[in-house]
Amino acid sequence: KAVVSTQSNQTNCKEAGKRNYQQMKKYTRNMFYVTVLLVSLLETQNTVSGGPALQYFISTPQNTTVTAGHHARLSCSVGNMVGTCQWTMDGLSIDGVSRYQLDEDGNGLCDLTIDPVLPLDEGLYQCQVSGGHGVAPITSAPVSLSVNSEPGQPYIVQASGGRST
Repeated sequence: KAVVSTQSNQTNCKEAGKRNYQQMKKYTRNMFYVTVLLVSLLETQNTVSGGPALQYFISTPQNTTVTAGHHARLSCSVGNMVGTCQWTMDGLSIDGVSRYQLDEDGNGLCDLTIDPVLPLDEGLYQCQVSGGHGVAPITSAPVSLSVNSEPGQPYIVQASGGRST
């Protein structure tokens, strides 16, 4: 009888252990769902109410080389965009230059198109987004726009008496 009773106790302990394991597994899964829900609600509230959700660069412009007379596009994309986008060349605003077109969509797109590109467009460009509602402004790292010029027609200089004319 003692052997049967011991086996019965072991079986009961194993079943109780399985039940506890299943309950703990269910509890852990439920806590995970609650945590995800709370984080989602907090993030939604911060974004909607202009709270501490910061604006950030999703993509930043890259160094670019283009041939004079063609067009260039410098891409910039911002997440949680609060402010307004602008571009600078060599630290100066490029607002008002008719060949420079700012492409914004209100959802964080902040691309710069230059058409046509001229040799004087060569320089360092930065995408900048102003701050607002307690959110700091952001500025991309400077990138270089290099402009290649197509070679012109060669001409020959005639020499007379060792001097060119």
